[in-house]
Amino acid sequence: MTLDTEWIQQQLQNIIQAPFTIVPWCPEMMAEGETADSVIPDRSFVRDNKLHFPFRASAGELAAFVVEARYLTDRERKLVEALLGNMEQVWQNGPQLSDNPVYSEEERMNRYGQWLIQQAANLNKEEEVPDELQLRDSLSACMVPILLNGEGTQEGAITYTQLHRLFASYFGGDVLLTPLDKQSWLIMAKKELLLGADDERDKDTESRDADFTESLEEVLTAFSLGLYELIANEWVGVFHLAVSKPSIPLQSLPQELNLLWETIHLGKIFHVTEHIHFSWELHLERLLNRISKEQRVLFLEQVMKSSVILEDSETMATLDIFFQLDCNVSETAKRLYVHRNTLIYRLDKIKQETGLDVRTFNDAVLVKLYLLLYKVTKRK
Repeated sequence: MTLDTEWIQQQLQNIIQAPFTIVPWCPEMMAEGETADSVIPDRSFVRDNKLHFPFRASAGELAAFVVEARYLTDRERKLVEALLGNMEQVWQNGPQLSDNPVYSEEERMNRYGQWLIQQAANLNKEEEVPDELQLRDSLSACMVPILLNGEGTQEGAITYTQLHRLFASYFGGDVLLTPLDKQSWLIMAKKELLLGADDERDKDTESRDADFTESLEEVLTAFSLGLYELIANEWVGVFHLAVSKPSIPLQSLPQELNLLWETIHLGKIFHVTEHIHFSWELHLERLLNRISKEQRVLFLEQVMKSSVILEDSETMATLDIFFQLDCNVSETAKRLYVHRNTLIYRLDKIKQETGLDVRTFNDAVLVKLYLLLYKVTKRK
């Protein structure tokens, strides 16, 4: 075993929270008529209730990561397949890093971060990326921007080199890592590293397996969850991730950076128990945050006859899950691990205390707005 494979094994266990083993390749792993070359592109298969993820080690020999199939959902299985497919390229070819020494690379990205913050602060004054940074070619590709923001992180607890190596391994290729301040980093990875180069071509293939028809948002969500778990094993302190959809940095990065900062801010206000925030999921929160405090207070006073019950943690948790699951009573009861009648009792109690029945569309909208405005008003 090489050090690389052992490191990947540990990362998979940290991300998926399941025990992985590494086994040498043997003919018994293949069904009749299969060859090693025909198995590798499929990325995984099941034998004896175990999932096998084949890969080529740095010496070119075949091996497989093995885990009990019951531990992984379909989405987690595809996430592991994507990770190993990308990382295998890094093992064979090495990360596509700059020819410059690590220090000059770090200094270059530090200067770019300072320039980027200035541009984001003054969008009316458009300037081109300085030539001496040698970033125009890299910034011309379609990339996924991710903002990493720490809270109370010790200075120097994690270095530029450590983070860059971590992200290059995770995405399976070179990434642009831009320091913004002592606790904030902008990560940019090419769209192809997340979605695959053949993504658009495969959309028109009628025979494509239905399991691989995930939307762009679902793919970004899956990768972000894995990225969060990976960083959590290295990071000292609490941190948040903000994710936006793919764009061309050279054309719109200052605006995207402002959007990501706003996404972090809104996520902390409205979704205090979450640490991954997606810009496309916060449209309503973005609108409500711009309402004046006077209008928010007036709405809260008028919308329901009593809000005492909404200050109960159990009631708040019930409503959060209820709205997440599109007001589906049966699914909410399953998620909360309570009997359906118990959930109905809670909803009836909310109606009795507030005068609003969240099982009806209009009242559900009012309660949802109330909860969001209550969160932002209480914190300002």
